[in-house]
Amino acid sequence: MRLLSRGPQASLRRLALLSMASALALLLAGPAAAQSPPGAALSLASDPALIARTALDAERGTVVVGLLRGGKASYGAAYNPEPPTPPRALSSESAEQPMFEIGSVTKVFTGLLLAQAVERGDMKLDDNLGQLMAGKIKASLSPAVASVTLRQLVTHTGCMPVMADGVTGGPALASQMRAFERQEFYDALPRIKLLGAAPPCAGAYSNYGMALVGLLVADRYNTTWSELVRARITEPLGMNDTVILLGDKASRMAPAFAGDRRQSLLDMKAYAPIAALRSTAADMMVFSRAILAGASGPFGPAAVRLLTPLANYEGAEIGYAVMVRGAEGGRRTYYHAGVTEGYRTLWLLAPDTGEAMILLSSNTRAPLQRVMLAIGKSRYPAPTVEVPVDADKLAEYRGEYRVTKSKSLDFTVRGGRLLVRESGRGYNPLKPIGTDRFTVGEIGAQIVFQREGGQVVGVTLSQGGAQVVGRRVREGALVD
Repeated sequence: MRLLSRGPQASLRRLALLSMASALALLLAGPAAAQSPPGAALSLASDPALIARTALDAERGTVVVGLLRGGKASYGAAYNPEPPTPPRALSSESAEQPMFEIGSVTKVFTGLLLAQAVERGDMKLDDNLGQLMAGKIKASLSPAVASVTLRQLVTHTGCMPVMADGVTGGPALASQMRAFERQEFYDALPRIKLLGAAPPCAGAYSNYGMALVGLLVADRYNTTWSELVRARITEPLGMNDTVILLGDKASRMAPAFAGDRRQSLLDMKAYAPIAALRSTAADMMVFSRAILAGASGPFGPAAVRLLTPLANYEGAEIGYAVMVRGAEGGRRTYYHAGVTEGYRTLWLLAPDTGEAMILLSSNTRAPLQRVMLAIGKSRYPAPTVEVPVDADKLAEYRGEYRVTKSKSLDFTVRGGRLLVRESGRGYNPLKPIGTDRFTVGEIGAQIVFQREGGQVVGVTLSQGGAQVVGRRVREGALVD
């Protein structure tokens, strides 16, 4: 869960982390994002072309948005500046629908393959690497690594690092994604340094761990991950434009950018289960319908299993690689997002309303956070009616509140207003909405302070169906 929007990022340094997607996980946007951006009134009921224009803004490239409402799919597009013609109407049957790398939305397909294997009884979530890797590598695994289970891998709670061999970002990240063959990938496992003494760990996004899931499921069926995706998902659904190898479809790929710079496609081998798929909005709508159909749909009970929460993750929950927002029994949102060197993607399901969205962008710097914040606010609105508060009492809330080992929220008072920021970043003004309750209404964030013995000791920050809790570790005025 990201506490503060850092704006769109395109660098390889951020590639692995952005893959987890800040969609609906942004808790506090920085001051610029909180100024009622153009997408502030967007929802899943909006015109898809408006969402596309908001998501692309002034960046180069192409954005296509598909929306499912009332059982009907609609599409909208924005181009800037290629091609230099106004967008044409897109239909699901249109052969002109451009193709995009869907990045880490690929992980949802890997999660579904595991859900199918578990549903069939061919694999178990508690199967561990000691069992699953037997005979696949010569070097032995440490006891801690051997104990990591499929459940922990698919929920990013297995203490696995982002990548193998200490790679965390930069050119080395994309290089490893492109270069690693399957055996080279497996042989790296004995060298893995876990992020904790032993699993489970708090959620830590791992490309390596999720790729391992895909390879192990494929091994179970003596095939490749790509063939399993084709046989179990895309071919049965008729998703003919969801592929890894483009062949004669290469000309349909939307030109990729990072800002104004053209980018190459990201081809990969062993890491294919995390980000290798290319697809269209129409195909992703077909996929969305199949998941929303639940147990009565083409995937049967595996579709329900895919969305079933398995672990806590970033202030909310996670299923089979699917992020889950919202309380059990209430309004729940399921999503994943992704980024490659030249594309950004957001896939989202809202089963309570039967809605779905796919947003495909061919520029990693496209400001998707506007859409993310707006939809989060529309599905999980925060109170906005201001309740007067004695300015002298605001000093009670000043201080630092630790949220995670590396993140905290800082509160201070200026001009009779309480302000909050993630440590080291810009402040957002808060509006009082009740006793010990405040909001950043523009982005749908709500803050509630906790007391013990009359003293403020903690804070809960909620947004977009996710929630984090912080404990007060320092009092007093803070200086920028």
